[in-house]
Amino acid sequence: MALELPPSSIFSPSAPATISAIQTETTKYEKDLLMKMGTAPNDPITLGAMASYLGLQPNRYAETVEYFERCLVNCCTGGDIRSDVDDSYKLVYSTYVSLYASFLCSCSNDDISDPSFVGDYKKAGSGSTSLLENIDLLYRRSVEEHDNEPNPINDTPVFLHRNVKDYKKADQMYESFLDSHPEAASVWSKYGNFLKSVKKDVKAAEAAYLKGIKAGPTNVECLTAYAVFLHGTLQNYSKAEVYYSRAHEVDPFHVNNLSNYGLFLSEIKCDFEKSEEMYQRAMKIDPNHHNSIYNYAVLLDSGIKDKSKAEEYYTRCLEVNPNHCFCLYNLAILVEEVRGSTASGKSEAEALFIKAVQASHNDPMTIADYGRFLLVCLDDVERAKKELMKAIEIDGNCVVGNYNLGVVEYNAGKFSGALKYFGKVLKREGNHWESMRWSARCCVKEGRRKEAENFYEMCRKNVPEEDRGGVNAEIEDLKKGGKGGGGKRRGSK
Repeated sequence: MALELPPSSIFSPSAPATISAIQTETTKYEKDLLMKMGTAPNDPITLGAMASYLGLQPNRYAETVEYFERCLVNCCTGGDIRSDVDDSYKLVYSTYVSLYASFLCSCSNDDISDPSFVGDYKKAGSGSTSLLENIDLLYRRSVEEHDNEPNPINDTPVFLHRNVKDYKKADQMYESFLDSHPEAASVWSKYGNFLKSVKKDVKAAEAAYLKGIKAGPTNVECLTAYAVFLHGTLQNYSKAEVYYSRAHEVDPFHVNNLSNYGLFLSEIKCDFEKSEEMYQRAMKIDPNHHNSIYNYAVLLDSGIKDKSKAEEYYTRCLEVNPNHCFCLYNLAILVEEVRGSTASGKSEAEALFIKAVQASHNDPMTIADYGRFLLVCLDDVERAKKELMKAIEIDGNCVVGNYNLGVVEYNAGKFSGALKYFGKVLKREGNHWESMRWSARCCVKEGRRKEAENFYEMCRKNVPEEDRGGVNAEIEDLKKGGKGGGGKRRGSK
């Protein structure tokens, strides 16, 4: 499951006024705009409204880009979005250049080089060879046109740190702007996110969130961002619930808060019924809100245990966001569990694992679990070892990576090497009973009986009831002078 921070920009069309209204009158609204363009095809206001509307719809990137560019071109005197702005369209241009930059930034946050998006972008007629350069240009013009007002500044540092990775410049821009605009609540919230995720300064992040709430006590973005911080970072669950509840009271239709509050209720309170209610509300307000769909799928998968319905919602999430790495990963695990005993199920699961790794190529957990799948389900030791090594190169303490590499080493007869990997697991998770069991087996193989007994004793204290019989049998076998178990086995989760 994933905590979702408030979006880096509020992307909404001129009308209808709410997302729910858009969903109930989608066809009518689009037709009305097309009719207006039939009589005034170059009206920037109508073109901008269409672009803003399309930006909320899934899989309509190319059309969105086309309408934004047509809107901005028709605001300029030189027939180019980089030329001077016509005085009569200053306000229109300043609004839509900021929204356009935010749209491009939000579409490329997960993977700026995503070929499907960049392909759509180029096909739409921009002609830009660098998506980043064009976003940067739009943000610069946005800041110029707004004369340092909060709207574009709100997003520019986010763009700098998420896409350009210019953390120093982003930090400077946040500090400079907040020095002169301490009342900008949502900017404090975004700065808190930056301090938490980029600078890893938890104390400073909390201070920024609290300044945002002080500046805007009813600002839902600030309230829900702080709730997420308390929930996921500080693990102060009682206080997190207070802020989730405050945000919900201020705006019971805030989709991000509904999704995050639902996650809190299922993950921390184990209140599956109320959690399901939150997700369903969120999906009713915004049927394409992929994090609500995803979190509901996880609830069905892990909490309610309805695998069939969970698969339906994982699939639905991927229809909205095909590169949702957590969703691809969880669906791969589900397919492995449900159909992994068949050849077609194995192929289906592997295809999903590969997509998950591609969507999150620096996530050690995803890579390590793909390696585990190759080892456990496909018995492909060489490929498994390659993926597992990749995972621990990214995170030397990755539990799944080290554990399964320990199993690979054991099966190869390299017991000392296996012990090192299992030792890393136990250093990270002191009650990891499977690593204790394998460590005992390694010690038996090396004739280190006393150490084996110690590992088995630790294992017996931590092993779940359903596995206790097998561990006890190995201990009894060792007492009788046997090998204590540990024939060739494959890894597990």
